[in-house]
Amino acid sequence: MEFGKAARKIMVALHDNEESLYALEWALNHLIDPVIGCNSSKLVLIYAAPEAMASTPLTGKEIAFSSHVVGVLKRNQKRMAEKVMEQATKLCEKHGVAYESKMFVGEPNIVICEMSKKLRVDLLVVESHEGGWFKRFFSANNIGRYCVDHAKCPVMIY
Repeated sequence: MEFGKAARKIMVALHDNEESLYALEWALNHLIDPVIGCNSSKLVLIYAAPEAMASTPLTGKEIAFSSHVVGVLKRNQKRMAEKVMEQATKLCEKHGVAYESKMFVGEPNIVICEMSKKLRVDLLVVESHEGGWFKRFFSANNIGRYCVDHAKCPVMIY
């Protein structure tokens, strides 16, 4: 890092799938400078979990769950978020990289873009979903596509 140059802040969005961990590992290998004493990059890990399921994937219709079912869904969601963050933490520690982690509940694409703006990140790294570049790029339900369109910083889709 050159003298007087501010450290760049890189945010990696995590989800409950292997692709987001691959994106994190790629960022650790190619974007973060782990040289001791060289503080050229700051890493922020963010996990945004959607609200407890309100519609079924099969029907797409809103359905009402009992409070017990909603409680179970929320606990499972929390466990999944903790598991993903634990795996991400292990990757960062393996690479000897300091990081800051944040977990939120809300629509992931919106939360990720809002936090990237609030934290003034220099680069947002999001995972791609399987299905080929064409399908990923034009899918209406794609977090990466949403971030490219709405984030106030450069977005790297891995």
